[in-house]
Amino acid sequence: MTTIDPITIGKLVISIIWDILDFTIFRIPAIGTFTDVLGGFLAIMLWGMPGVLAFWEIADVTDQLDAEIPTLTLIGLFAIFTGKR
Repeated sequence: MTTIDPITIGKLVISIIWDILDFTIFRIPAIGTFTDVLGGFLAIMLWGMPGVLAFWEIADVTDQLDAEIPTLTLIGLFAIFTGKR
């Protein structure tokens, strides 16, 4: 089993915090769409090209469904376990 460096753990913590905010505060429709765009760019900054997948959240204009799925955390776990970081 490989060890995970502290920087990667920090990135995962940022992803988890973002997803918690997305589940709570960012559900407000006007704010939610704007933060979905920011979340996409944050995902790319943290996880590289797998982060592009976070832009799917823009498709949900109600900002209710995408809040239920912890997208940044899932992308982070994917990047960690596949070595694509």
